[in-house]
Amino acid sequence: MKNIITTIIVLFSILTSCKAQEIVDVSTFNDGDNAGKYFKDLNNNFLPFIGIWEWQNENKIFRITLWKEEQVENENGNRTSFYWDKIKGHFELVELDNLSQESTIYTSQKKIGQSTSDWFPVISGESHNGINFEGYIYDNSVPYDPNYITGVRGNLKLTIIPNTSPKKMEWNVTLPQGMYGTDQPTEFNIPTDIILTKQ
Repeated sequence: MKNIITTIIVLFSILTSCKAQEIVDVSTFNDGDNAGKYFKDLNNNFLPFIGIWEWQNENKIFRITLWKEEQVENENGNRTSFYWDKIKGHFELVELDNLSQESTIYTSQKKIGQSTSDWFPVISGESHNGINFEGYIYDNSVPYDPNYITGVRGNLKLTIIPNTSPKKMEWNVTLPQGMYGTDQPTEFNIPTDIILTKQ
């Protein structure tokens, strides 16, 4: 009898302390307490951005690849973590020879500095309406500096241009406002204001 009562008390304690994860639209982020919430792309606003996009300038092609990552954990200090869907990506610049064979000039998918660790996705952000994307990018194609291993961080805005076939998108990269160290890199190597075409 004592074991049954103990089991009932333990089960009751577990059931009353559990809280189901609340799934909400990603556009509601920061509307109140975020602890334990999952900010999900419920309306498929990420879909228009997903895929391979290119901008060609003579025999050079700047290419980005974007994908969706679901339920990415974001640690929330001393509070319960929250989760969200994110658009992630990488970039590269290639050159075409006379036979249209590509050779890589630079790519964001490489090792970090002199280490054996691969770069995390350098593009990250979200869209709340399927037209505008806001996030950030790390331009790791600049010369390596051990004091600034992530390269140049920029704000990234992508805007789908309506009624284009094939689909086109504006790409705009700017420096975040703030103070920078005297030796900190602040010039981008990647294009900052172009029109990309979906492949």
